[in-house]
Amino acid sequence: MSKKTSAPLPKETVLRQLRNKNEEPRWYALKTGPRKEKKLNERLQEAGIESYLPLKKELRQWSDRKKWVEEPMFNGYIFVRTVSTEFVNALQHDGAIHFVRFSGRYSAIPEDQIEFIRKVAENQLRYEITEQSFEKGDTVEIIQGPLKGLTGVWLKHKTKYNVSVQIDQLASVLSVEIPAAFLKKVESKDSGEK
Repeated sequence: MSKKTSAPLPKETVLRQLRNKNEEPRWYALKTGPRKEKKLNERLQEAGIESYLPLKKELRQWSDRKKWVEEPMFNGYIFVRTVSTEFVNALQHDGAIHFVRFSGRYSAIPEDQIEFIRKVAENQLRYEITEQSFEKGDTVEIIQGPLKGLTGVWLKHKTKYNVSVQIDQLASVLSVEIPAAFLKKVESKDSGEK
């Protein structure tokens, strides 16, 4: 019997496989079609793809009644935890448009920002989401309440929302109302050393 030898794998295939083995799953923003967030999130989870759709409760008025409904916090986006080489698996589902790029590259969302969003959604905190960019302020740590241990940026706002986390990948800022007594300033590493 003669031994069959297979042709060597192309260099690009080998490199991609090595990258895939070493890449840790990270969170990415996935753009969805209009009003497709809930159904796409459901389909992804059924397919074994880790996804997260933060929801908010809103009171809707119809001509004959009022009703509480759950709507996405970020219209047109859901979050998917995956490796970049597996994007195609998420994109094959109806309602998925593309993964968000930032400065021309797919940009992972840090775990602590996803955790911040989860805590805001779970605890039904009052918040606002804007697309305007704020000047950077003091970094603050939340020392009391349901967001204890998380950090954000203090905003000098004229509104009631005073702590925010900027989610660059969505060009959005999530701002939350937190009493100043629940915060402490985080000193920069440079300020204490001279």
